[in-house]
Amino acid sequence: MKYLYIIIILCLICIHEPIYSQGNLAQSGANFLQIGAEPRGTALGGAVTALSAGAASLYWNPAGAIHTHNFDILLSHTDWYMDTKLMFGAIVKNFNSFGNVGLSVASFYMDAMEITTVYESEGTGEFYDAGDLVVGLSYARSLTDRFTFGATLKWIHEYIWNEKANQVAFDVGSQYQTDFYNLRLGIVIRNFAGKMKFSGDHIDKHIQDEIEANISNNPRVERLTPEFRLPQIFRIGIAFDPLTHESGTLTLVADADVPADNSERLIFGAEYNFLNRFFLRSAYQINYDDDDFSLGAGIDLNVINMNARFDYSYSAYQILDDVHRFAIGFEIP
Repeated sequence: MKYLYIIIILCLICIHEPIYSQGNLAQSGANFLQIGAEPRGTALGGAVTALSAGAASLYWNPAGAIHTHNFDILLSHTDWYMDTKLMFGAIVKNFNSFGNVGLSVASFYMDAMEITTVYESEGTGEFYDAGDLVVGLSYARSLTDRFTFGATLKWIHEYIWNEKANQVAFDVGSQYQTDFYNLRLGIVIRNFAGKMKFSGDHIDKHIQDEIEANISNNPRVERLTPEFRLPQIFRIGIAFDPLTHESGTLTLVADADVPADNSERLIFGAEYNFLNRFFLRSAYQINYDDDDFSLGAGIDLNVINMNARFDYSYSAYQILDDVHRFAIGFEIP
């Protein structure tokens, strides 16, 4: 059995090679998949590949879903730029020896906007909206008492006005725990998939118009139906507890982030757990285009025989507006 998790890790690394050899700078679509979806992880700058657990792990690393004793539920809200919003919900159920199964949904959306044209700058009376949706089914299992493995099958949907695009993708990850200062290692590949392409009535009409123009080798047809990759990401992370005492625990984390459409990045973070009730978090990100630092806090309370969690994070950016995230979670023992 000890060789099994070594083989799985090697497979993840081998999958990583063809993914990133074909990536191009800033050339990917469905980039809402890169927006941090819940506040504990974002307060740590996303450096939770080795640390994520429960329902939140369905976004960061599905292997962490195994750290759920019975039921775990999470609901999160993010106010993004230009009045857009990201909602994330996840639930994980422990099925004992079978493993843990999770379901997650994320919706990135905007309010409807009125259509304007060159000749009708005040509006045509028609409205359009745009948004994204991803639904994931996850499975996690302990292969040994130290090694866990998880995978998520995701359906991704994008739409703008009458055009839409769909694709199926996978997340695959693992976590390994040691006794040395509670050292944990994590590795994950997210958004492994083929390409997406928009289709719809307006695109079909323009294509038909170009075909009827009867122009040989017409490049406009191909430009009307471009394909784009998903923002595939390879991450490896570490977490350990250098300070543990009766009143609290200090956890330090670090992640290396290798996206397909950008250069490599590093994140360093820390979380202080006071009496397993109050949490303070912070992180600093290196080589990101605009991300700077993040802060966050959380509180765990026992409510009607349930563990209720309230988390908040603040993400600072150098150019764009700062971002606030809120989440509430429930763990049923």
